[in-house]
Amino acid sequence: MAYKAQLVVRARGKEGASIIEKVKELANEHDTTYSEMAVELLGRGLNASDDVGSTFSADDAAKDDAKPAKKESSTTSSSRPKKSASDNPRAPLPPEEAGPPVDPNLPPAKIVKAYIERREERGERAAARILVDFFAEAGPAEGGQVKNLLRREYSDADFEDIMEPVKETEEYRTYTRRALFEEPSPYSELS
Repeated sequence: MAYKAQLVVRARGKEGASIIEKVKELANEHDTTYSEMAVELLGRGLNASDDVGSTFSADDAAKDDAKPAKKESSTTSSSRPKKSASDNPRAPLPPEEAGPPVDPNLPPAKIVKAYIERREERGERAAARILVDFFAEAGPAEGGQVKNLLRREYSDADFEDIMEPVKETEEYRTYTRRALFEEPSPYSELS
């Protein structure tokens, strides 16, 4: 038997609305639903004093309920083999091969302009290095602006193709964590 529960999240303040938007953006980036991402993040928050790797996802629990009982360790998001950015043939080039570095602190419009120019001159992988270096330094506002500008320049499918190898990098994963948890949650203090 599968267990189901529902959580409705509403925000009365600007900060709460901002957090909800960040969760929605993260869910979109990870091709999951808002609810699944919220449950995963709540699980991480509740287990913050424990090993975060012991947190399980709602999908894993539902799959376990649907299968006959079998003794095996539960699969966690941190114990799954992670794809290395270098495993992707479209992975961003290393800095020394991608061309002259672009200052990641430039305004978002200039980052996108540099990306477009580098893509035309040296190809997609060289241009992706600009985005990786940018996301290594960017805050949530700047990151969102660059993504919106890229969406204006390219179709939705092209945007997803551009971001797919970038999202596999450690720099982008760090950006995502920084964007979500930039300000400590009042709940992170509970013990």
